[in-house]
Amino acid sequence: MFIEIVGRSVKTPSCVVEKAAEFYGEYLLHKRLSDYINLTIEFEKFPRGSNDYAYCDYIGDNHKPKDFIITVERRLCKRETLLALAHEMTHLAQYAKGELKDLFRPVRMTKWKGEKFDAETVDYWSAPWEREARGMEMELYVKFCESQKE
Repeated sequence: MFIEIVGRSVKTPSCVVEKAAEFYGEYLLHKRLSDYINLTIEFEKFPRGSNDYAYCDYIGDNHKPKDFIITVERRLCKRETLLALAHEMTHLAQYAKGELKDLFRPVRMTKWKGEKFDAETVDYWSAPWEREARGMEMELYVKFCESQKE
């Protein structure tokens, strides 16, 4: 995986962010697939009052994309930054494996493991791709922290 970091986190060194992204990628993706992933991690200041902390976008074709941008709120503490990165890396893996796809015709839809969901009406908290990402974020974070103690 090729990783580029743009901007910086206020409380998390870039070297830690890069190590965490590499660790999460190795855990979530097969080595063969991981070798072709290009990831840019951008740190930005999100608007006050925004409920967003991070998001994952792919560049180009949505059929098993290989180029991604993960944008993270730059003011998060170290723990929140690494948890948000774990969550978004789970989405990266979902897209890269072809499990999650954004569809735009005939209307905006999300396809998850072959099942279509109306992107406008699906509840964020109950969407299966979000449940998986929330379920993985703490597991990935804890495993990464343990790996750094060795």
